[in-house]
Amino acid sequence: MIQRWFQIRYISLILGFMLFIALVSGYTVYVTTWVMLGEKLAAVYPQGLLFEIVKKVNLTLIIRLLILTPFVIFVGLILSNRIAGPIYRIKKHLKLVASGNYDMPLKLRQKDELKDVAEGVNKLVSVLKRSRDSKKRAVDDVLGKAEALERAISDDVGNKKGLLEEVSRLKEALVQIKKD
Repeated sequence: MIQRWFQIRYISLILGFMLFIALVSGYTVYVTTWVMLGEKLAAVYPQGLLFEIVKKVNLTLIIRLLILTPFVIFVGLILSNRIAGPIYRIKKHLKLVASGNYDMPLKLRQKDELKDVAEGVNKLVSVLKRSRDSKKRAVDDVLGKAEALERAISDDVGNKKGLLEEVSRLKEALVQIKKD
């Protein structure tokens, strides 16, 4: 189980739905059979034997439901895993992206659901990566120009100390922008 509570709720819904359908269809077949055959069988079988037949039918229905329940749980687990697995991977991938790692694309298994969501996440990450790279190039360009200006001011012996300090502050601000 990947996402325990999600999968337990999902399997519970499937199991509840199965039991509801079994009860409705069982009740329908059961009532129809006994209404149609009850009078005919009552004439052939003594009342006690008819009661034993009804008990056996009830026991058979309960046993079959109990036998089918693990199968339904197993199928529910497989189906919920096709949803819970991708949700887990998407969350994990988004944490990587939030930490600044844009290099690894999100991949899902062949039979997983939510592939369209994964494709959307991959497109979004691609756009974010291009934007980040573009901003870094722009900051690098501005830093280069600030350094060139700083060198030009340093070479000139004039009274431009205040201007040099401003360029240094600009450079520090751009370095900070690049870090973010």
